[in-house]
Amino acid sequence: MKAHNRPSSANLHYHREVNANYRLFGMIIFVLTTCGAALYVFSSSISQTGLERSVGWRAFLIFIVGVVQFLIGKSNLTDRWKPHVMSSVFLLIPFIYYPYIDNGAQTVWAASLLFVLTSLVVINRTMLLYATGISVLSLLYVWLKAPTGISTFSLTDHIARIGLILIATLISLLIHRQYVTHLERNIDYLTRLKEQAFFDPVTELANRSFFVIETEKKAVTGDIICLIDLDDFKTVNDAFGYRTGDRTLHVIGKRLMTRFSDCIVAKASGSAFLLHATSTPPHQLCDEILASISERVQIDFKQINVTASIGVSFVNGESIDHVINDAEIALFTAKSNRKNTFAITDQVTQNERKRAMQLTRDLYDADLDRDFFVLFQPQLSAATHRITGAEALVRWNHPKYGLISPLEFIPLAERTRFIETLGGWVMRKACRQGQQWLEQGRKPITIAVNVSPWQLRQEDFTEKVLEILRTTGFPPYLLEIEMTEHIFIEGTVQIIKTLNELHLHGIRIALDDFGTGFSSMQTLVELPFDQLKIPKEIVRAAIDSEEKRAIVETIIQLGSRLKMTIVAEGIEAMVEAELLTGLGCQTLQGYLFHKPLEALSIEPLLELEA
Repeated sequence: MKAHNRPSSANLHYHREVNANYRLFGMIIFVLTTCGAALYVFSSSISQTGLERSVGWRAFLIFIVGVVQFLIGKSNLTDRWKPHVMSSVFLLIPFIYYPYIDNGAQTVWAASLLFVLTSLVVINRTMLLYATGISVLSLLYVWLKAPTGISTFSLTDHIARIGLILIATLISLLIHRQYVTHLERNIDYLTRLKEQAFFDPVTELANRSFFVIETEKKAVTGDIICLIDLDDFKTVNDAFGYRTGDRTLHVIGKRLMTRFSDCIVAKASGSAFLLHATSTPPHQLCDEILASISERVQIDFKQINVTASIGVSFVNGESIDHVINDAEIALFTAKSNRKNTFAITDQVTQNERKRAMQLTRDLYDADLDRDFFVLFQPQLSAATHRITGAEALVRWNHPKYGLISPLEFIPLAERTRFIETLGGWVMRKACRQGQQWLEQGRKPITIAVNVSPWQLRQEDFTEKVLEILRTTGFPPYLLEIEMTEHIFIEGTVQIIKTLNELHLHGIRIALDDFGTGFSSMQTLVELPFDQLKIPKEIVRAAIDSEEKRAIVETIIQLGSRLKMTIVAEGIEAMVEAELLTGLGCQTLQGYLFHKPLEALSIEPLLELEA
């Protein structure tokens, strides 16, 4: 961040507070003078002499004084001149009452007291002392210039007035001292908090939080965000110590801020920096940054060579946080390719992220019964090719984008925990459809429903499943809970407990995508799996690879020994079906036989096999 844009010190906060007080003071004086002028005209109009022309002029002048005070309070006049101008203008009010006889003396005294007390709002020592001096001189002038024999006030009266002004000033000065001390302490405390919240103590640059705030204010579409990370900076800390490493970061941060004074520069985290630039070709900017950082750093006669990698992204209407995330993706690419280089996030990547954000928001607004529907893909016996079951597959018909692939929206649903709601809805729809087929007298088939680790972690998941079975009437032994091997990465004791509870109630348990690398033989023995599903990637590879074919054969033999059913997914060619049948696979599933179908399209198939 540019040095002259850096938020400043307690002095700046103090002057802001004082300027606010000046504005308040001007408003108070404006209200008082307006009311005073109105009362002056009213009292004169009901007096014996009536409303004279001079009274109207005096009232108008008093009102003008209030307006001028209000404008001065709002003006950008410096603190050096503002108290003098405001004091002088306000104390013009008594001189409007010429000649200075009894009423004039009363007015000077009242106005002076009012001004001194009102000055407490501003808490300005110069104004207090200046107002006191003018007030005392005005009272002395009235005292000495009043015509002899006309004034009804004695020497004691004049001294008392001057004494009251001085006492009021003394009290105001004591209050001023206490207030200013308290104000400065508070402002100093708030300033330190702001420094800690928005600035990095090592480099003295703004941190990521302040960078995001400032860039949100200034950035326009097409601006560049650079995430700069020093390569292998840990070796600098290990070789020279953390103190030298911190000083190196400070030098590089200062160098970036100096070389790119038109940009906002900030410390991100660790050894990373952020930079926001406008109207600069990204390749040229990155070359200049890399050249600047690669210049040798000298600290205590130590020569330190540092390089950096840069991730570049563009402001495109999304939040700056998401633009920085895009830069992180590009930075990872730069470090993966080779260090001391840069990578630019292409528009395709940013559009994908933007679409993912939009879909995530739309998930929360989606109506399950309106926007989602369930298809069923039949599972066939390898020996007879008759339907033995069906896998329930959810689909999202987005009102704007149309059909969204499950590969796209399921990860979003899991990330946002929306999968818990969606998964329960799918299970209820599948069980209701399975029961409807039974009531129509069709052949009983197993209905497989996919569940996520988030669902299995719920302590009441078993109760929710049993409640769905009770309300739909679907038999537990025809329901199959299907999960992927990811439960072994994210698994907990609760997941194992839930699977055992479901199995005790007669519900079948299937392990999907078996052989992708997360499960173990011990897990297969300990958990109550009834079925293993071989993924289509392994099935396809087994056609041309003896090693993959041996893996498929081993899985099938393992499942047979453990009394598990083996299902092969993704069968698209007859050669795949023949190979798996020959190896002993019991059930086949894939486009060779049936695509995912609506319930009405499956019913004729069930009638043929009844």
